[in-house]
Amino acid sequence: MAIDRQTFFDVMASFPSGVAVVTTTTDDGVPRGLTTTAVCSVSADPPTVLVSVDLGSRTLDALRRRGAFAVNFIGAGRSDLCLLFASKERDKFERVRWTSGASGLPLLHEDALAWAECTTLQEVEVGDHVVLIAQVENGGVRHELEPPILYYRRSWECGRPSTSPTSRIRWRSTRSRSAVAICAGRGPSSERPD
Repeated sequence: MAIDRQTFFDVMASFPSGVAVVTTTTDDGVPRGLTTTAVCSVSADPPTVLVSVDLGSRTLDALRRRGAFAVNFIGAGRSDLCLLFASKERDKFERVRWTSGASGLPLLHEDALAWAECTTLQEVEVGDHVVLIAQVENGGVRHELEPPILYYRRSWECGRPSTSPTSRIRWRSTRSRSAVAICAGRGPSSERPD
C-alpha cells in the first residue's frame, strides 16, 4: 500500500532542492517555460540530465514537439521569477529578459546562475508525470549570481556553503505569503498551473 498523498508531499518537502526554470519554444518560435525542482544529473559520459514534468503542464506539448529544452538554474532573490513560471500566466516571457542560446532555446541570462541546453533522448511516463531524459549539448555558469535559490519545506531559501570544513551552512528564509499559497502542500515540480 502506497503512502498517502499529503504525507508523501511532506516527506519530499524535507529534501532541499535547487530550483530551475525549464524553457523551450513552440513550433512557431513562441517561448514556453515552467518552474521545477525535479531535475538532476544522470550521467557524465555522455552528459545527461533528467527533468520530471507534470502531464497536465501547458509547456509539455512544446517540450515534446521541440525535443529540446534549456534548464536555467535560478539564483537567490528570484522567487518572483520562480512563481511566475509556476503560474498560469499566458505570456511568462513578457516581463522577463531572455536571450536565445546556441540551439535557439530561451535562456534566462539575467537570472540563471547556470544553464544547460539539452536534446531529449527518451521519455518515460511515471504516474502523473513524464521524465524527460536528455543529453546536455551546451551550457555555462555565472558565478556572480551565486548563491542559488532553494526550495525547502514549502518556502524559498538561499544559502551559501561555507569554505570552512567545520562550519554549518546558514540559511536565510525568503518565505513569502505568495510562495506559501502557491506551493502549499506541493513543490513547484508537482504544480499543474503551467
